[in-house]
Amino acid sequence: MLISAKLKPIALATSLVLTLAACSEDTSSTQGPNFGGGTSEPGNGGGTTFDEKALVANLVDNVITPTFTSFNQQASANKQNIESYCAVEKAAMAGDATEQQRLAALASAQTSWRDTTALWQHAELMQMGPLLENEGELRNLIYSWPAKSLCGVDQDTVYFEDGVINLNASRPYDIKQRTATRRGLVSLEHLLFTEQLNHSCSIANDALADWNNRSDSERRIARCEFAVEVASDLVDNSQVLLDKWNGDNGYAMTLKNAGEVGSSFDSVHAAVNVISDALFYLTEELKDQKLALPLGYESNSCGLEACPQDVESPIAAQSLANIKANLAAFEKLFTGNGVMQDNTTGFDDFLVEEEGTDVKDAMLTGLEQSNAALDAINGSLQQALIDEKDKVETSHAKVKDVTDQLKHDFINKLALELPKSSAGDND
Repeated sequence: MLISAKLKPIALATSLVLTLAACSEDTSSTQGPNFGGGTSEPGNGGGTTFDEKALVANLVDNVITPTFTSFNQQASANKQNIESYCAVEKAAMAGDATEQQRLAALASAQTSWRDTTALWQHAELMQMGPLLENEGELRNLIYSWPAKSLCGVDQDTVYFEDGVINLNASRPYDIKQRTATRRGLVSLEHLLFTEQLNHSCSIANDALADWNNRSDSERRIARCEFAVEVASDLVDNSQVLLDKWNGDNGYAMTLKNAGEVGSSFDSVHAAVNVISDALFYLTEELKDQKLALPLGYESNSCGLEACPQDVESPIAAQSLANIKANLAAFEKLFTGNGVMQDNTTGFDDFLVEEEGTDVKDAMLTGLEQSNAALDAINGSLQQALIDEKDKVETSHAKVKDVTDQLKHDFINKLALELPKSSAGDND
């Protein structure tokens, strides 16, 4: 089985070989000079009276919790849509549904996957607590990128169909025991969007031996049935996330009770730092993995040149939409603009209180320009890397403008500490 990348966080520990244009940052700063409150009362980043507890409460209740809840709801709807598609696929094989009806049902299932993925891409910017436990185990079960194994998904398609692993009766199939690269949204992308029905393995094992000789209808049904199983598993894991997040003992309450007696956080400021750490998804994952790597700023599958196959979502061509969703989630966390419009306490307000209005304005301008650069790209990110690479380079540069501010002026003004993954970043 070939796996294109190791699971997080190992996948992000790759060596970076960047162009001079992408390496102009000074990374000597690892934390603001007053990290932890300086000489002021704990919880006040720079010694002001800004209410950090209100900031944490608003971001948790108004931004993060609604995102996780919406994802859980959409995951359930996605399962139902895939079940409906599979029913039509079976009806078409029996002659009880037309090809037009089959294609319409498939398109509906694909749209459902896109909607589910879009919501998850917001959650990708909110990785803390249960999504970081055990080296991101739960996160990876939901979305294993950048690790993937199309061969592994094809193998599990027939294992699930047979009810046993590789025709071994002593090894009953259980998706809960399978690796993350055979589950979650990455697996569903392959099952729902790959038009090539032959398996992806360089060598077929016993279970796959006759796969390529089976009829198209049989293979589509096998894939859709496994897709239903994967979608059901996705619902379960989205519920695990909610259960770990909500409730009196959930991580949301842990953040909101920071600094109180018995809290695992010594100060509210430490909880603020946990949330600020999530913003740094914009650096390694978005800027470096989703843009710099396929651009060839890092060593990729093509060496050190533009490599369309190394984009995040090459099968469904969802890469640009994912990046835009990431930026939208970043802006929500930064500004505190969530589902309740009467409370918008965010990091932007904290910056103003800490005499960092210029930093706030620069970051918001950078976000606006990043979105404009991405909107200027025609079609998919894959095609843009071939036809209009300059536009992708501009998008990377604009995102870098934001991350430059994030890694220096932002943490310095708010007396925050860089996450460990960014402290030694030379880009």
